[in-house]
Amino acid sequence: IRNTKGVEAVLNFGFGQGPAIVTRNYVQLGMKLPFYQSHGVASDSFLDLAGSSAEGLRLPASPLLVPDSLPQEDPQKEVVQNYKAEYEAHWDSKVSAFGAYAYDGLMLAVRAIEKAGSTDPEAVRSALENIQGYVGVTGEFNMSPDDHNGLDADSFRILEVQNGEWKLID
Repeated sequence: IRNTKGVEAVLNFGFGQGPAIVTRNYVQLGMKLPFYQSHGVASDSFLDLAGSSAEGLRLPASPLLVPDSLPQEDPQKEVVQNYKAEYEAHWDSKVSAFGAYAYDGLMLAVRAIEKAGSTDPEAVRSALENIQGYVGVTGEFNMSPDDHNGLDADSFRILEVQNGEWKLID
C-alpha cells in the first residue's frame, strides 16, 4: 500500500473495532493521503479506540455527533439535539448513529401505522411509501414506492476528527 501513485485518498469501509485498528495502522505506516472511514464508525467509542491516530480522519455521518454545530435554521437541529439529550439522560451513555437509525425506522413505522389506521401490511406499506418531509435524526425522509430509503445524499454531513472530537466541516 506504500505505492500510492495516482491515489488521491483512502477509504476504509467498516464498523466495530476493525476500523480503529486500520486507523492506527494507517498512521503507523506513515500514510499521508487523506483518510476516510464510513459512517459505520460514527460514535465516540471509535474515537476512544482509535485515539490520536484518528486526527484528521473524515467520514460522512448523521449530524447526531455534532448537533450544536448545526446552523439554527437547519430543520434537523432541534430533532437531533432532543434525541441526543433524551438518549444520554435515559441510558447514561453516549449516543451512536446506530440507535438513531433504529429510532427513525421505528418512528416511520409508527407514523405509517397511524396513517394507515391499521397494521394491515398492504395499508402500512402504502402509508409508508407516502411519507414526505419527515425530519428524523438521520435526515429528512421523503418516501415513495420507488424509494424505500427516503433519504438523499444531503442527509450525511462530513465530519472530521479535530483535537480528538468530531467537527462538522460540511
